[in-house]
Amino acid sequence: MTLFTLKYAPQNSNQVFGQQKAVGELKDFIVNYKKQKQKAALLVGPVGNGKTSSVYALAKELNYDLLEINSSDLRNADNIKTFLDAALGQQSLFFKPKLILVDEVDNISGVKDRGCIPALLKAIEKSSFPVILTANELEDSKFKALNKSCRLIDYHKLQYRTIAHTLQWVCQQEGIEFEEKAINSLARQADGDIRGALTDLQVCSSNKNITFNDVTKLSDRKRTDTVMNALTLIFKSSTVENALGALDDTDIDVRDVFFWMDENLPKEYLDAKSLAKAYEWMSRADVFNGRIMKRQHWRFLVYINNLLTAGISSAKEGKNPNFISYKPTMRFLRMWQAKMKNAKKKEIVSKLAKKTHTSTKVASGQIPYLQAIFKNKKGQEIAAELELTDEEVEWLKK
Repeated sequence: MTLFTLKYAPQNSNQVFGQQKAVGELKDFIVNYKKQKQKAALLVGPVGNGKTSSVYALAKELNYDLLEINSSDLRNADNIKTFLDAALGQQSLFFKPKLILVDEVDNISGVKDRGCIPALLKAIEKSSFPVILTANELEDSKFKALNKSCRLIDYHKLQYRTIAHTLQWVCQQEGIEFEEKAINSLARQADGDIRGALTDLQVCSSNKNITFNDVTKLSDRKRTDTVMNALTLIFKSSTVENALGALDDTDIDVRDVFFWMDENLPKEYLDAKSLAKAYEWMSRADVFNGRIMKRQHWRFLVYINNLLTAGISSAKEGKNPNFISYKPTMRFLRMWQAKMKNAKKKEIVSKLAKKTHTSTKVASGQIPYLQAIFKNKKGQEIAAELELTDEEVEWLKK
């Protein structure tokens, strides 16, 4: 199974739907690079509206070599300087013109990644090749210098009609029957994210038929829905290439991904060998996560992503044909329930320690005796003396 987002990625500028003006400006910047005042173009717009794919499409159309780096891979000034100095200074292996793409530059932090933006700007000034940067938004003041130094190209939010037209075209190519109402609903739910819409389309089209009822089962691209789609791609994909980008657009913390994986892996991977191998990849990812927490080496994020996606996907012996309903971990609920249960005990201990002028440790040791008294229905005077609430009295009677 090849992802629709990869299979139908635009191969030239004409196939980037809904962004004709922006793509025209970008093409002009690349073709007439030597005449440009700025040495970098900054593509700004919402997630999934064609920024990165248009750069790839133009690279193919114009026969450029494309070198892409993601800002999350380079989280300090030294790394950015080393990489870009080498990339921007080298001639292409086959003497073709070269494009440098720095994706998601707005992920650079103003505190943890201090010095990255000045290093990036300094490297761009030395470039002999066009540099393209992408960002979802750059309203933060730390990007002020970047805004001034780059040619800004605005990628607007895609209209749902444009997305619906694209989805219908993909359905025709794939031989998928669909209700027009269903396609329009998918397009509206995507909220301008054509990449997300294609992912939803693939999820709904497993039986080569899409009905409005299928679409209503999808939420309006809420976080949990996005995570479920990502898990589906990781667990069900037949190639690691399909799984590799599954977590790229999920609005979820890395720690929570571990919890989702831990909860749902045993449901999906039924043979012991696959499950053991999957947990091995997840444990390795956790090692890198610990190194990030300890040393702040954010470049390890790319290793974590690869292990949690391609690694876990490759662990399976074969795809589980059954539909699995993925659910969030119940660990936090159980922790909260335990905390609530202990909260009453702590309050009783606090009241007992205060009245008896002892430490909470000593008072805690008396709780079993209090419980025995209250279970025998002889604790009314003690309850009054300690000013216990009805809930605390009920807890002691259990």
